[in-house]
Amino acid sequence: MMRIGVSERFSSAHAIPGHEKCGRIHGHNFKVEIEIEGEMMENGMVMDFFDLKRHLREVLEDFDHRLLNEIIEVPTSENICLEIMKRLEERGINIVRIRVYENDDKWAEIRK
Repeated sequence: MMRIGVSERFSSAHAIPGHEKCGRIHGHNFKVEIEIEGEMMENGMVMDFFDLKRHLREVLEDFDHRLLNEIIEVPTSENICLEIMKRLEERGINIVRIRVYENDDKWAEIRK
């Protein structure tokens, strides 16, 4: 089995209900990294990077320049990570790791 990964960025605003500081609407430049796993095909690839990035970009279009509270009830980095994973899996992408950076020094990650 081989693993490959790509990353993309999006900008959004959110507010964390009930949080003293983050309960106010504020924005971030998010970074999303995804990793998939699979057998190498005859062309020497698990999946074409172009296709993998296209899937990720299409999913992130729904999040970019939006108030995330309109999409996710409690839009923590953890819940954003879960929602992106769900949407990619609905497309048949076999995600083994996804990491969502809220800033350079804060992130949430799911590993399978």
